[in-house]
Amino acid sequence: MTQATILAVAADQLTLAVRGLVLKSEGYQVISASTGEDAMRLTATRNPDLIICEQSFGKENGLALAECLKQLQPETPILLITGLMDALPQTLSVDAVMTKIDGPEAFLQNVAALLESPPGTQKAA
Repeated sequence: MTQATILAVAADQLTLAVRGLVLKSEGYQVISASTGEDAMRLTATRNPDLIICEQSFGKENGLALAECLKQLQPETPILLITGLMDALPQTLSVDAVMTKIDGPEAFLQNVAALLESPPGTQKAA
């Protein structure tokens, strides 16, 4: 089995560093982006197996970025991480949603479930 490559997208460098450490501790290869432009470029060039995107993304909108990433790589699952369970649109271009307060165990369970599901069969949590 090949090592899964995960693209972590967040404006905050500390968030990216911590998330990267948690994922690497489970054997995943992690690439990080702190801007929407970097996320789009890395998605196109590195073809990640999973994308993890923050809903609140600095001055950018994480939902809008997730939609662009999904258009670029429709088969790649996207996990959206929110600060709070805000009201989200009925139609999401993400495959699962969780909050930052759900903790690392739930985070890793979501990651594993999304990587194990056949493309296009994921359901938002």
